Amino acid sequence: MPALAYALTVSELLACPFCRELFERDEAKLCPHCEVDLRPLDKLPPSAEAIAEEIAEGEYVPPEDRTMPWTYAGRGRAALVLLAVAGLAVFFAPWVDMSKPNDILISGFDLARGRAGWLWGGAVAWFVMIPLVLTRRTIMKMRGVRIITVLFAAMTLGEVIMLWSLPPQGHRLVPVDFTWGWGLYASFLVSALGVYFGARFGGKLDDLKAAPWQSDDGSIHVDRSDGQLLH
Repeated sequence: MPALAYALTVSELLACPFCRELFERDEAKLCPHCEVDLRPLDKLPPSAEAIAEEIAEGEYVPPEDRTMPWTYAGRGRAALVLLAVAGLAVFFAPWVDMSKPNDILISGFDLARGRAGWLWGGAVAWFVMIPLVLTRRTIMKMRGVRIITVLFAAMTLGEVIMLWSLPPQGHRLVPVDFTWGWGLYASFLVSALGVYFGARFGGKLDDLKAAPWQSDDGSIHVDRSDGQLLH
């Protein structure tokens, strides 16, 4: 049977989601055995028998191991990239608003170039997180780097807390008067959000909603895990 004719035939059939018995579109609306609504055959996920055959032949790829497009933004992927970019941006924003001995705004970058060289750690972590997240293109790989993304995001969080607990100190000859700049508070917020999304990177395995995935030939597909059991 030609491929086009076969596809048209399949699209005209209804099937039971459980027993997979086939019916013509005008033959029935409910499965007489399972008493559930019939659905178009081409819209149903593979049956358990079909999946078992594909596994035996080495052709089946579980939904959580399917490669997603580079542009996929779900499951915290876009959020972490945007937070990493924001974390780098606010590293150059005012962290300290100094009024004595000089009236000057000092950024995290300026502090890192001075005596607070340990602040480079948070900036480098944000920089590395961008390619780390972008190269995780399966759900399992996303989940596999959760602890790393949390640690990277938490580095700036720890640095900000350390600055708050150890503020610049003056002395009798050189008094120091300052306030914390908005960049420091923004860095704290971005870092806290990074920890939140990093801990949830990749989402849950028991809630695999429709997500695009890319096959070896570069074509994009969208499947649902409805009716499938994940092990």
